[in-house]
Amino acid sequence: MLYSFILETVIFVGIGALILILARALPKVEDETTAGHLRRGRMNGVFKKIPLDKIDDSLNLVFHKILRKIRIVIMKADNAVTKKLKNVREDANKKSGGSGLPI
Repeated sequence: MLYSFILETVIFVGIGALILILARALPKVEDETTAGHLRRGRMNGVFKKIPLDKIDDSLNLVFHKILRKIRIVIMKADNAVTKKLKNVREDANKKSGGSGLPI
């Protein structure tokens, strides 16, 4: 039960990350013909006041920081696994009298 929850969570986080990467990769196109067809009203003025460039820059910065922290966590996990493998290899060498697993 717990494993299926963890698996589903990992899958949905992966799908979310994939959608985020694809959305960021799409070019930002401003089409003048569709802009002329928009209703000129109060909502149009409100949306023009939103600083999308600043929001995009801040999201890029946050995304960069998150990726760096994930990279550090992965590197720490890799170091822990490497140390554990080294200890297992040394234990095997001690038990077999030095003719254990090759390095």
